[in-house]
Amino acid sequence: MRRLLRRPDPHAVREALAAKYLHGDGIEIGALNAPLRVPEHVRVRYVDCAEPDVLRATGYGEVSSIQWPEIVADIETLAGIDDCSVDFVIANHVLEHVENPLRALAAISRVLRPGGFGFIALPDKRFTFDKRRAITPLWHVVRDFREGPQWSRRGHYLDYVANVDRVRDGEALANEYERKAQNIHFHVWDFPAMRVMLDYAASVPETGLTIAHAQQNRSEAVFILCKL
Repeated sequence: MRRLLRRPDPHAVREALAAKYLHGDGIEIGALNAPLRVPEHVRVRYVDCAEPDVLRATGYGEVSSIQWPEIVADIETLAGIDDCSVDFVIANHVLEHVENPLRALAAISRVLRPGGFGFIALPDKRFTFDKRRAITPLWHVVRDFREGPQWSRRGHYLDYVANVDRVRDGEALANEYERKAQNIHFHVWDFPAMRVMLDYAASVPETGLTIAHAQQNRSEAVFILCKL
């Protein structure tokens, strides 16, 4: 009889990494109904890009155990949070929603103290509704960073409509999404592609976050990034 091996619970993996790497005072971006469980001695403030009233209007008010934001800031700037002011930044399943992920990583680096950590979890496209979509290549992310994401926005919506919504001739729906600034996964990666992007980010002076730890965690990957 074959013995079945139980895979680690993904939340348990996250919590073990939090216990190892997180200390002091930090922020979590976009936690809402799924905040990371951190050690008791760790202090977290919650950040989101919208006010609580706006989030309630989108349906989050009907969900229990919500961590409403104490700070309203866009992850691409983290405006209002001082330079070198936090020991850690948590952003789980956030960067894929960001049009300019390297700019977001630069903002995370800016607010971290030297020796601080970024705790980043990203969905692996192979195990999500993005599985039909092509991996976002590094050159694309770099161009978004250098030129701004306006050049690629339309293509992302068309790709999403075709490969996630599976709508043929989805021009009209893509137009509507773009007009509404629909929240989608703009970029998609598998685990190796995530490493390529984050290794590149370590070489960029504005970002400068080195990978301290990386592992596949069921349908996601978790990266611990250190500001030297």
